[in-house]
Amino acid sequence: MSYYLHHVPGRLRVKTPHVKKNRFIVEEIKQLLNALPGIEFYEINTVTGSIIINYNPQDVSEDKIVSVLEESGYFDSSNAMSNDQYIRTAVSRISHTAVSLLTIFI
Repeated sequence: MSYYLHHVPGRLRVKTPHVKKNRFIVEEIKQLLNALPGIEFYEINTVTGSIIINYNPQDVSEDKIVSVLEESGYFDSSNAMSNDQYIRTAVSRISHTAVSLLTIFI
């Protein structure tokens, strides 16, 4: 699993391998997010490694949230996929799986 970042003002989705199947790190990330002003809601999924954060852009910026995650070692923006890269990779994997399944049944 790689890093992924998708942002629209007020909503941020971060995927990080550090969260996947690691409840201890989830508790640490919750503490970090709770300490930031402007965080309205967040959801952390240990199955997918995804963090969805809703925030008030007047109180905190996307850059500040990502910076806090990076400084704590939970995210690496230099290795993060863009939304387009993420979709291309997902479609490629699905296509490869579909072709593999078709060859089994044909």
